[in-house]
Amino acid sequence: MYVALNISNSSLRILSVKGRQVKKWGSQALTADLVRDGLILQPQAVGEAIDALFKSTRIPKEKVITSLSGLSFTYRFLSLPRMKPDLLEEAILRAAKKEISLPLDELYLSWQPLPGKGDEQAFFVLGVPRNLVDNMIQTLSIAGVEPYLMDLRPLALARAASRGDAIVASLEPDGFDIVFIANGIPAVIHTISPRGEGATLEDNIRRLVDELTKTAAFYQSNHPENQLSPDTPLLLTGELAAEAPTSGLLQAEIEYPLEPLIPPLEFPPDLPVASYAASLGLALKKIPQKTAAKGEAAHFYDININILSGKYRRSKARPLPARYILLGIFLAIAVASLFPFYQARSQLSVENLDRENELHGVSRELNLTALAAEEVARTEETIREITDSIETLKEGQQSILSTRGDFTSNLQLVTETLPPRTYFTSIEIDNNLITVQGETDSVFMVVNYAMALEAKDTFSEVRITELDEAITVTAEAAESEPIVVESSVITFEIFINK
Repeated sequence: MYVALNISNSSLRILSVKGRQVKKWGSQALTADLVRDGLILQPQAVGEAIDALFKSTRIPKEKVITSLSGLSFTYRFLSLPRMKPDLLEEAILRAAKKEISLPLDELYLSWQPLPGKGDEQAFFVLGVPRNLVDNMIQTLSIAGVEPYLMDLRPLALARAASRGDAIVASLEPDGFDIVFIANGIPAVIHTISPRGEGATLEDNIRRLVDELTKTAAFYQSNHPENQLSPDTPLLLTGELAAEAPTSGLLQAEIEYPLEPLIPPLEFPPDLPVASYAASLGLALKKIPQKTAAKGEAAHFYDININILSGKYRRSKARPLPARYILLGIFLAIAVASLFPFYQARSQLSVENLDRENELHGVSRELNLTALAAEEVARTEETIREITDSIETLKEGQQSILSTRGDFTSNLQLVTETLPPRTYFTSIEIDNNLITVQGETDSVFMVVNYAMALEAKDTFSEVRITELDEAITVTAEAAESEPIVVESSVITFEIFINK
């Protein structure tokens, strides 16, 4: 039996599968501000809620596969020459360091080979911020759940879809996931936040349509040899997808045919599949895919990555350079050639020691006293050095812990002042500078946001570096002829000096 646990900003969802059949499921609401944007802010409270959900559903805490909505991630498709397995890890890390702009020591990296031909091998490489994963593991420990497997929610949705060519769109209250599956491989995965408080279902449908259009353009620009067909199905799922008007509103805006996402599992008719699609994809992580018919190729290639493998992977020791091996051989030869001289010298030392014993007898007590005094002095010096080293380690530990705290507090400061109808597209934080990019519907919202940040008295400078208006032209169907509709959005960039 495998158990899927999906944690979102507002709820917990749990589901157990035995064989290919769903046995039990359940959910529990979470109070506000326990989880936000993929970060568990209060591990104790969330861990206790998970423990309570397991007890109420009577599902065992064994082989629990987890995911966290809104989890920040970065991924790359890398192509490397084929090489020996013992050289692969270092080659992937080197290539990832060149391709990923974030520092690798702040990410847990995991990867998986993809089907390839010829002298090159393709890899899917995933990086997830370490603090987000560490908080998840701490939460599971509080809940009494042993970390087993952890997956990215968009990859779980692709696995639940199990299609050769499709677009998966999951509409949840805390985030929208978009996955483009082409030739059986999840080629583009993307997660966005829905409109803020007060937004209607129509507002969020428009936001989803805009992102689908941008993502499709991105995919086709990077894969000109494999263009998307207008017949590619859009598999709609998620809690908001279960609302009656959703399908009609979305179909009116896009050309792709809408279909429900039906996972390749057996489940009772009363299971709300749309709400548990990600959980079903998690459960499928350890269930073998159905084999293709004889003579047919497998239509879906699962990217089955365990995020926890990046945390628990042990770095292999690097082989000793050849120059050090040659130096060791040279030293061994030198020692062997000098050994006879060493033996002769030792014999002479013994004879001299016998002759000097009488002379040393008189001064032995004095020498022993002097040696004891020197030993005491050396011991005191050693204790002082150890004490200094401990203080230095404490200062370094405090510096590391304070830096991690700064990241969370700075992120909270820039997000809690965000005006309504204003959304982030990216946030970059380093030691001295925070760069915020986003979208809104009014220039005044950007100015108000900058003034709110200045009013915090935490940052030395808040400066709007970019302010632009993007016009989107769309055609809406009418009885006589299409009506051209223009919509605008204000894009902005703000530099914040700490």
